[in-house]
Amino acid sequence: MLSALLFCIYSNAETYSFASIEYEPFGYIENQTIKGIIPEIATAIADEADIEIDITLLPYSRVVNYTKSGEVDFAIFSRNADNDGEVEYIAKLFVQNVILLTRKGDKLDNQEDIYNPEKIKNIGYLRGTNFCPEMLKDKRLVMHKINDFSQGLKMLNSHRISAFLTIDTTALYESHKLGLQDAFEFPGYSMKKIEAWLQIPKVQSQSKAFPVDRVRSAADKLRAEGSIEAILRKHLNHSL
Repeated sequence: MLSALLFCIYSNAETYSFASIEYEPFGYIENQTIKGIIPEIATAIADEADIEIDITLLPYSRVVNYTKSGEVDFAIFSRNADNDGEVEYIAKLFVQNVILLTRKGDKLDNQEDIYNPEKIKNIGYLRGTNFCPEMLKDKRLVMHKINDFSQGLKMLNSHRISAFLTIDTTALYESHKLGLQDAFEFPGYSMKKIEAWLQIPKVQSQSKAFPVDRVRSAADKLRAEGSIEAILRKHLNHSL
């Protein structure tokens, strides 16, 4: 009787869809297996909350849009006031530093340097991101969309852009992969801090209820005990 009951509970368990950003080291495929910071954090939270998840890798903009529309059950990405009406913030997981990265020898010393055409002619930023919306709207700045971190660093190194609006740890990670870690002014000019949150759509599926409290408690527990920080350090060992 007990075994039959356990089978019934297991067979009726819900599987929740999770969207991960697809760029290394945050989300990537290696040997036909999804790996990276975000999938590893999501899996740890799911294990702690005792739920099943199905992870999909998507470009950043689609992760945001799919979460807002309810096409996925939850995701982890930067908190943004533009999304407040369409997502619910469940748990803060980690904080990152947004920087303006320049070539070695072209260090930015203050805010005025950003508007000095002798120093900054144009600025690259990742397509689909909105780290500094005020910069994207500033008519004094020439902004260029870039597809990924690697392209941005290569363009910066080859003088095709004067600065790269990016995340410090990820840019340092990618620069090591490219052998360009000594080509840029790390740690860069700090613009702001951004928070990565576990988020769910406010428009929930009618067919299943997301276990918000259980997932929030699991995420908070993992962060408090240092497990999330350990995952970050493992993948970003060059920059933490």
